[in-house]
Amino acid sequence: MVSFFIHAYSVDDVYAAADSLAEAGYRFKKKPDEGRMKGLAFVYDADGYWVELVKRGENSGIANDCNFSQTMLRVKDPRKSLAFYKALGMKLLSEKHFNDFSLYFLGSSNVADGADTKTLFQPVLELTHNHGTENDDDFRYYNGNEDGRQGFGHIGFLVDE
Repeated sequence: MVSFFIHAYSVDDVYAAADSLAEAGYRFKKKPDEGRMKGLAFVYDADGYWVELVKRGENSGIANDCNFSQTMLRVKDPRKSLAFYKALGMKLLSEKHFNDFSLYFLGSSNVADGADTKTLFQPVLELTHNHGTENDDDFRYYNGNEDGRQGFGHIGFLVDE
C-alpha cells in the first residue's frame, strides 16, 4: 500500500531555487537548511502537495533550470514492490540503506545500467521503505483516495499496446 506520492525536481542549487520560490510567495514544508537532511527542500505547490527540490549531479549537461526528477512512493514490502515494478519492465538503478529506511531507485528499460540518477534528464521512480512495516499486518499507508485525504492516487506508464 502507498501512503503518498512526492514529486521531485532536480536543480543545480537547491538553496537558490528555494530562495527564488520563497520570494515568489511559496510556502515550505522544509527549507534546505532545516531538519536533519540538509540540502533538500519540500515546497508546497498551488494545491498544497509537497514537491521536493533535490540537487542535480555535477556535469549533468541539463540546461533546464529544473527538471522533473522522480516520483517517490512509500512501500510496505520492498521485495514485493520491486518484483512488481520489474514485471512492468523497470530496472533497479540504485539503492540506499539507512538505519530506519531504505530507498530504491528504478528507471525504465531504456536507461543504461548503472546510470547516475542525479544526472538523468528523465524521471525515475523512488520506492521508500520504512523498516519493519513489511512484518506488521496492521500497518497501513494511505493511498490518496480516502475521504479527507485525496491526492496523488496513481502513476502512469506508457506502453506500446
